Amino acid sequence: MSKAAIRHSFWFVWRMPIALAVLTAFGLLAALLGTGIWHGTAWVALFIPIAVACWHALRPR
Repeated sequence: MSKAAIRHSFWFVWRMPIALAVLTAFGLLAALLGTGIWHGTAWVALFIPIAVACWHALRPR
């Protein structure tokens, strides 16, 4: 497979958005269904996608 074909493959393009979506869903479910340590886990899981978005929005180009 050529380098251009690898860059346009499904997993190369969608792996990070899928990972962030799964992390967000986990954080929301942990916050809704869990108590105690799960609230802290939910906070961290929901903070990571926000941090990634801010990092990409504010980084110099």
